[in-house]
Amino acid sequence: MTARGRITLGVLIDSLGADVVRPLALPHGREPLVGSPVIYDPEEPQTGLDGAVLLVSGRPSAEILARAGESGVAVVVVKPGTCDEQALATAAKAAGTALLAAPPELSWGQLYTLVDALLAMVAPAEDPGAGRAADLFALANEVAMRVGGAVAIEDLAMRVLAYSTVEGQLIDDLRRQGILGRRVPEHPTNPEEYAAVLRSDGVVWSYEPREFYPRLAIAVRSHGEALGTIWAVQAEEPLAADAERVLAEAAAAAAPHLARINLAADEARRFRDECLGRLLRGVGAVDELATSFGLPPGEPVTVVTLGPYAGVADAFAASHVADLLRTAYLAYRIRAATGVAEGRAYAIVAAEASAPLLRRITMDVLSRVSERLGGSWRAGIGRTVASVAAVPAGVRQAEEALRAVCGLFSQEPVGAHEELSAALFLMDVEAALRAKPSLSGEPLALVTAHDAKHGTHYVHSLTVWIGAHYDVPRAAELLSLHPNTLRYRLRRIGELIALDDPDTRLVLALQLRLSGATKPGG
Repeated sequence: MTARGRITLGVLIDSLGADVVRPLALPHGREPLVGSPVIYDPEEPQTGLDGAVLLVSGRPSAEILARAGESGVAVVVVKPGTCDEQALATAAKAAGTALLAAPPELSWGQLYTLVDALLAMVAPAEDPGAGRAADLFALANEVAMRVGGAVAIEDLAMRVLAYSTVEGQLIDDLRRQGILGRRVPEHPTNPEEYAAVLRSDGVVWSYEPREFYPRLAIAVRSHGEALGTIWAVQAEEPLAADAERVLAEAAAAAAPHLARINLAADEARRFRDECLGRLLRGVGAVDELATSFGLPPGEPVTVVTLGPYAGVADAFAASHVADLLRTAYLAYRIRAATGVAEGRAYAIVAAEASAPLLRRITMDVLSRVSERLGGSWRAGIGRTVASVAAVPAGVRQAEEALRAVCGLFSQEPVGAHEELSAALFLMDVEAALRAKPSLSGEPLALVTAHDAKHGTHYVHSLTVWIGAHYDVPRAAELLSLHPNTLRYRLRRIGELIALDDPDTRLVLALQLRLSGATKPGG
């Protein structure tokens, strides 16, 4: 096992996520330190494995766990279906070794890469001074002491990767909340402030939010690509005179760390998206896939999809939206599988489609997406299906709902499939008639021609009258006319078309609606 830094078992589990590793036994809790991953080989002597993450392929046994405990292995990882989980958990507790389960679809090579990349958070890194910083936290402390202010290192998702703990340095509530939640708190000024830092090649002063201390920030880059940011708080005393140079050196030192962390995150995201894609299509062992996401296979689920109002989202935007969904569901302790497929963010949620909380969460996420990414996003919610086996049907419904809320016949940003039957019908009719002359032909064409020739406003009057459900007094009020004036106008229109004929009225209403002349709600 190579000499690398270590992370706690809790960091390993939280960073990889429930869809990559699932705890079966934690005899010493989440505090033990774990080191480099090792793929188990029964032919090799088990030496030098102190603190290792042992990846046991094949069929694990209680004997293997006992030997792992004797060799100082911190964690053993197995795959469900190849063993009796309860028996192995008992053996792991006896051996004093943590036991985790990985999903069958994840290759051992992929898991090895994920664990190895996560160790970058504590791998050696260049210190901006003459010494060496043991990890990102040590780097944050070194920089904080040199600049004279508390320091935080963040990734592009505004997650706090490391922070300084220098005694006596003041921090404000914004920094305190970021440390406790390991994520920068939401604030309306965040998008503009972070965009300014990421646009700059050097340091940038940030004075927003005004109620908190000013901050000196710099982007961390590798080969021109932004990887994260470093922030130094200026409290009661000014920062050091060379603070800008120190932050620039720190950004260079942090770049290898963040590059490997991003690699781990990208690898985990790709794997998660691949698994989600199979679950959305109903391909493979869907029950096992659902279990790997923490979804009970036999319980009802609802599919939610988010996409831009027009065009296709880029990969970063879609991934960011999926991350926002995942965070929102976790905050409410709602089980969900989230990810990206075909340029959209998807979620398979263990909740009823009609649940007010599901719609509220979706609306909140859309609001944050608009603040962070700009543009206009919409969300479609499928009907609740009986189990994950029926998810493909829920996907089709969610996509139809998204198509409807992005179309001409709905003004709401979020729509459930069961509420959108009329909009979907109108969209299908419009698509079928789009290239045909009947869409703008008679009877509407006769009224339109009369307006053009005589300067009348019969089409508008019909639009309002039909939108008012043929209520003459109500339509006259909307048109600022006397009801008798509108009745006279309708009689004149009746000389052009058979306005008393129910079929004529139906066709005229459809022509007006499909041509966009009428608006939802009249």
